[in-house]
Amino acid sequence: MGGDTLKDEELASSLYPDFSRSSSCCFSDDLGVSEEKLAAYMRKREKTYQEILQSHDLLRERLGKNNRKLKLARRQILSYTPGSFADVNLSDYHIPKTTSILIVGPKGAGKSSLVNRITRVVQDEEFAPARAQESYGMPSNGGTFFLQEYMIPRGGSASFCLCDTRGLSQISSSDNTTMIEQWIKKGVHHGEPVIWTSDDSDLKDRLIRDGCTGCEIRKVNSIIFVVNAVEMMESESSYAHMVSTAFNSPLLSFKDDKPAVVITHGDLLSREERARVQVLVGELLGIPPDKQIFDIPGSIDSRDAATTLTVCNLLRHCLEHADKNLRFCPKRNFTISKVEGGDKNRTRMTMFSVALTLFLALAIIWFIHEHGGQNVAHEARHELHVFQSPRLYNLTHEVLPKLSSSVQNSESETEDVPNGEPSIDWRTARRLWFDEGKVAKAEGEPSFDWRTTRRLWYVE
Repeated sequence: MGGDTLKDEELASSLYPDFSRSSSCCFSDDLGVSEEKLAAYMRKREKTYQEILQSHDLLRERLGKNNRKLKLARRQILSYTPGSFADVNLSDYHIPKTTSILIVGPKGAGKSSLVNRITRVVQDEEFAPARAQESYGMPSNGGTFFLQEYMIPRGGSASFCLCDTRGLSQISSSDNTTMIEQWIKKGVHHGEPVIWTSDDSDLKDRLIRDGCTGCEIRKVNSIIFVVNAVEMMESESSYAHMVSTAFNSPLLSFKDDKPAVVITHGDLLSREERARVQVLVGELLGIPPDKQIFDIPGSIDSRDAATTLTVCNLLRHCLEHADKNLRFCPKRNFTISKVEGGDKNRTRMTMFSVALTLFLALAIIWFIHEHGGQNVAHEARHELHVFQSPRLYNLTHEVLPKLSSSVQNSESETEDVPNGEPSIDWRTARRLWFDEGKVAKAEGEPSFDWRTTRRLWYVE
């Protein structure tokens, strides 16, 4: 067993010359880790390294000239809408209009280059002009100072967007923490200046002057963390410490989901070195290197099928995790719908409300039918008694000495008026009640049925 342990340690030292020291420290006897566990760990690392080393070759062989799988992956990205990858009832969650993916990483890691690569892959335009401004030369020259928003797909109704940010500060970790907290808690918007406390006054003034604050603020739904593979291989431990500190910030995690990691500039390294960096970054950040770390070189031809499929897999990973962590926002009837028999209870409540409405409508109609006629007759009789016209008063209380022949004929056809009730001059009453012209016209027409008129006038 001891010989195997020494052999594994020598293999780890040859594969990870810069990392073997830290791994041996982590598994030292002071921590109570046995040699068997150390040997098992080294064998697991070797297996992961070999799988990553062979993954690109196997992927190229499987794809070959058949781009059906690649077309299917691109079609899934283009057909995406916010919430389409979620396995929940979307009516109980807040669905954003556009899914926002924040790209974070050190300066010079290749964030803007990744935006251009993703745009060309999704739109299948290998010669499309660059959308994001890429920096060239030393990392100290230029860079992204304003948060830039890029809609995918370009033009039309975009389903998700990429937010390119300024590189993380290698001088002050508090600047990184402050800015990340602002992006996650308050949201991001296009044209927002990113200002560090370590910036000189002239740069701060320029960023404040040119900053834009009138754009729509978007909530961050997913994060891509970009790391420079060359820097991880050649730089001192300060770069790895800065990457580890920023990545492990609780603000960058959505519940238990940590950001996806992209390793860039791998085209400047050999296949073995790229696989070595991928395993090293996975152990440093505590994520599986073969599932959550994506090797996307910056300058390899975009027609490379393996790299193109890796970009599609990266986007699908981010969109699925964004839909997985949607904000829960139930409706008012959520409690009724979630209890046992919720659908039946909701149906019964609807039927009860309809029946109650019909009952109230029938009750109102019955009340109007029963009491409406009596109220009208009472109001008519009341108006007759309170009408203070002296002429009408004389008609109802004084008997004229002589009646016209037409009135005598009409009264002869009617029943005898009960004793004690006053007689009425109907001709005069009609002229007072109706319009004079209408009465004159009606006199030439057949006479009224005075018996019916009297019964309507004197309501028993």
